[in-house]
Amino acid sequence: MASGTYTWETMKKMHNPRVFATPLVYEGNIYIIGGCDQLGTPLDTCEYYETAKRKWHILPSMQTKRAAPAAQLVGDKIVVVGGVGETQAPVDAVEVYDIKAKKWSTMESLTEPLQGVSSVVKDNQFLVMGGMSDDSNPKDHFWSYDAESNKWKALPSMPTPRYASAAFEINNKLYVIGGRQGKLPCLAVEVFDFETNKWSKLPDIPSKRVFPNYVRAGTCIITVGGLNQPASDGFSQTCEVFDTAAENPQWIVGSNMPTKRGDFAIGVVGGKVVCAGGLGSQGKPVQVVEAYDWQTNTWTEIKASPTTHSSCAFTMLKDRLFLIGGLSLGGPSSSMEALSFKPDK
Repeated sequence: MASGTYTWETMKKMHNPRVFATPLVYEGNIYIIGGCDQLGTPLDTCEYYETAKRKWHILPSMQTKRAAPAAQLVGDKIVVVGGVGETQAPVDAVEVYDIKAKKWSTMESLTEPLQGVSSVVKDNQFLVMGGMSDDSNPKDHFWSYDAESNKWKALPSMPTPRYASAAFEINNKLYVIGGRQGKLPCLAVEVFDFETNKWSKLPDIPSKRVFPNYVRAGTCIITVGGLNQPASDGFSQTCEVFDTAAENPQWIVGSNMPTKRGDFAIGVVGGKVVCAGGLGSQGKPVQVVEAYDWQTNTWTEIKASPTTHSSCAFTMLKDRLFLIGGLSLGGPSSSMEALSFKPDK
């Protein structure tokens, strides 16, 4: 692995401090959708960071206030689905923001209110998996949404109902991993083959955790940290690796992340999986940043983030990991920082 230097850059702050917002990248700019304010009230406000001018812009507000919605880019449109509404219950609202027209439209609603849905975009279709409705039961939904025709289509249901799972499309297959069923962790790993239009089951996640973080690194899916079960066991430092390209894919238990934590940011920077910030064992946001080399199964501590971030929005842009807002030691934050890697010459 090439040696080099990790560097943090502090950007201009957002207009609105927020936690549990959803980030998107469009044409090199970062869009932030919804979230919660200092009082825990869901937001309808959205904004975007124009990287060329290093400036935040306020966008028109959504019709529906919501935190942690599923949101994806489909062409020049941002599709926003579900989330947690003003009454702290799931919402069924679907809204589309036309970036070129700078306008929101209210679209056909979900068949029921949902939070914690997973989503990916494939072939200009917004795919939605699972979710939890207001009856607290996990769902096995697998739907496709066409933003042009404003039509929902039911696809073969997932074998395991769940919400708050991770989803990755790799080599024309959709991997849905983990999640929750009520307050219990769901360990199921399932894959949908778009060619055969069928689901199949893969080996379960080895460890019982809720809200671990997941990231794709090459053909591998890596899961790190989270909250142990039972919760009295505290935060986890577990790291597990699943290579989707293996002939007979199995979970490999990697070396423990040095710091036990949850609600952190994760991305691949400088050829390593980087875990930044989060909530530490003392119940407070931390600045610790650690990098995992999945090829050598080793962890190293790198330069701490300039401020604390927990439950923040995070995204990759041009090989940089951006941390946006979230919970700081002083409450909900509006700060944004980016981690980059410069290889040695």
